[in-house]
Amino acid sequence: MEKRWRKIKYLREVTPYFRKASIISEVGWELQRGFLSGAPPAVRSPQRADTRYLPLQLCHLARGFKYPDPEGRTLELHSPDAVHSCVLRATDPAEAAAWFNTLHSALSALTTAALHEAARAIPDLRHIGWLLRRPRFENNLSSSDSSEELDRWNSVFAAVTDSEFRIYESAPWSGEAWRTPAEAYALIATRLVGSGTRAELPEFSIRCATAEGVITHRLRAETHRDLAAWAKSLVNGSHASAVTQRELVCRCAWKGRPAQLVIHYENGFTLLEAGTGCRTLWRYAFDRLKNSSDDGNRVLYLDFGDENNIELDLEGNPKPIVFILHNFLSAKIHRLGLYA
Repeated sequence: MEKRWRKIKYLREVTPYFRKASIISEVGWELQRGFLSGAPPAVRSPQRADTRYLPLQLCHLARGFKYPDPEGRTLELHSPDAVHSCVLRATDPAEAAAWFNTLHSALSALTTAALHEAARAIPDLRHIGWLLRRPRFENNLSSSDSSEELDRWNSVFAAVTDSEFRIYESAPWSGEAWRTPAEAYALIATRLVGSGTRAELPEFSIRCATAEGVITHRLRAETHRDLAAWAKSLVNGSHASAVTQRELVCRCAWKGRPAQLVIHYENGFTLLEAGTGCRTLWRYAFDRLKNSSDDGNRVLYLDFGDENNIELDLEGNPKPIVFILHNFLSAKIHRLGLYA
């Protein structure tokens, strides 16, 4: 009987090849075109089957975002289009922190360069970067999944211009993408309302007044320095918008009479009679205002003291007017240096 001999190779000798192929095949993304339609960045490392190249420009560096990391050893790199991700795990928290700081510094420099480059498409662009945002839910969220859903974060790419706070689903990669955000809110009707309840995380919230009501965004940066940069951009942007706009004019009704309310950055409040004559019904400086409020529906209340409590029917949601008024006042206080 003929014997057939077969060569046997121990599994431990080939396992590294299987393992390496499995890991490397899932890592990396090569850009098909460069930022703002330029040439893709040149690959400086040798093109080998067991290597991958990860361009860092406008990548999202995060910790504990999609992958829970109670030990503090994991870093997450997400591609600019928010499709691919690379998860890196260090041997201990100290090594993870060192890698995070190094990557964060490199990404900050690249983001600054991208900001200057993108200013060709958006000349008034002032600040850009990735943020994590809590999803907004309606009142029909059931109690069974509320705690899990409310603890979830989504990544958004955000930008502050001279007049707007913009939100994109991914990093804008062309001039057209920069000009078409998924959401945009006027800075003059936007307010920074402080950090979240968990002080150890760099969380903050902003409230944006719209014709449909107030929209609250709960946001998280990756470092407290990032949070400070976003806060500075938003506050300075809202103040600059107030100074630039200078004046707000809206229709209203006072004591059943059609009128026109004028809020001027320097001159305060003026109510004009509707019609061609535009007779002045009353006028107050900002320093006469003791209190302001609204009913959340259409009525604005202004208290100028000495029983001069004025009620104005704005014929629409009063929140944008209230937010603009508050930003006028905040900008004037900031100009005087009366801030912490």
